[in-house]
Amino acid sequence: MNILSDRIQKILDDHVARGVVGMSLAISLPGEETLLFQSGLADKFRQTPMHGDHLFRIASCTKSFIAAGLHLLVEDGHVDLDEPVTRWFPDLPNAALMPVRTLLNHRSGLPDAEAFMPLITDKIWTGPELVDFAFRHVAQKAPWHGMEYCGTGYILAGLIIEHETGKPYSEHLRDRILTPLAMNDTWIGTYEAFPAGRLARGYMHPDDNAPLQREVNGDAALVGDIKDATEWFPLSGANAAGDMISTPRDVVTFLNALFDGRILGAKQLFEMKDNVDTAFFPGSAVVANGCGFCVMRYGDSDLKGHLGQIPGHTSIMGRDEKSGVTLMLVQNSGATDFEVFFLKGINEPVGYILEAVRDTAS
Repeated sequence: MNILSDRIQKILDDHVARGVVGMSLAISLPGEETLLFQSGLADKFRQTPMHGDHLFRIASCTKSFIAAGLHLLVEDGHVDLDEPVTRWFPDLPNAALMPVRTLLNHRSGLPDAEAFMPLITDKIWTGPELVDFAFRHVAQKAPWHGMEYCGTGYILAGLIIEHETGKPYSEHLRDRILTPLAMNDTWIGTYEAFPAGRLARGYMHPDDNAPLQREVNGDAALVGDIKDATEWFPLSGANAAGDMISTPRDVVTFLNALFDGRILGAKQLFEMKDNVDTAFFPGSAVVANGCGFCVMRYGDSDLKGHLGQIPGHTSIMGRDEKSGVTLMLVQNSGATDFEVFFLKGINEPVGYILEAVRDTAS
């Protein structure tokens, strides 16, 4: 294990040496305790080292928690993945043609307005406001037209959870997942306060070929160098599509419980990780996805989990069922362009880590 640990630490250190501010990793192998690794800084300007108890905005990795929460309601008999969403959203265009599962597998055709969201804002959003915003800015497509990544579907999934449980989706996730698993370092940001002092600062790097430029309240915000983006974007603006705060250790706790059958039964777990179809997402290793998980391919390893990016934090989580390794890697560096090293580059250490595990086992 010492050889593997030394190799993993070097992988992280080498990646940080290329300009990433900091990284934090939790990784577990079958029958082993979860190991934690860190490199770099949690606060670049105060030179605060990264530690294992620093919190991160896990962004779209939230989607797997929301999917698990909705699958629990399927098991409870409240929701059918193949029923149209008309029961909850009778006025939603194409609702009668849109089964619940399409909200989770990104084949709903719903508009996704992420590219039009103000990057720097202090507005507090609601789920219905985000759905309305999406319809005002992007044209809807026909359901089942193909995989097209869409956070709007997950916002609607959160609203279904709230309708069926009579409480915020945060309470459902806490009651059914977070509390039973003793995930004491995880919060749902739209509804819950979290210890902001433990949050690793998030940094945005300029794109390779142009300075960072986004519209902020009618004014152009130009950034020619790395900037602290921690306060740029409210978690309510991500809502059920990406509002959770956690540590890598807690996320690995969730993944291990899920894959080991301690959250969902076999049928709904199959829907999340095995009932997959071809998928693609720019700047990623995604090759397929199901109702809550993506399949990301790294050499001989298929990591089933999710990726996430929100201003300043970039993450990848998942399990390689071939080796049994479960991991969550997050960095407090990001960019606006999915193909820029400071966002896309996180795939490199993930691939190297999985390779190191394979080499050590052989």
